[in-house]
Amino acid sequence: MPAKIINVPFHIDDGNYLVVLEEKKEIPFVLSRVFFVKAGKGIVRGKHAHKKCSQLMTCVSGSVEIFCDDGVKKKTFFLDNPSIGLIIKPGVWAQQLYLQDDTVLSVFCDRPFEKEDYIHDYDEFKLFIE
Repeated sequence: MPAKIINVPFHIDDGNYLVVLEEKKEIPFVLSRVFFVKAGKGIVRGKHAHKKCSQLMTCVSGSVEIFCDDGVKKKTFFLDNPSIGLIIKPGVWAQQLYLQDDTVLSVFCDRPFEKEDYIHDYDEFKLFIE
């Protein structure tokens, strides 16, 4: 499965925490784009695959379930702590189910936004990975 959980450096001091992500360390690629998604309980987002873009996702607050399908294996990952990251490589169909109100997901990408990199139709995705 070209999606996997990683541990992210997490430092706690008096109940406060600091999460550190460095390019080519925890982020296993050269960083090109970062964005954040805030959504409420029950919202489903994503529902697409990328042809070329790799991503690292962390849940800054709240919790999210991320379903991944590489055409052979399907797996659901659970993010509820900023010390856990999920790396998703190109060619993986992914969708996120937000499990709590005000959940914030951070996404780090190795490519800028490129409309043509997105596959929004599942049947087209299946053809792409064959």
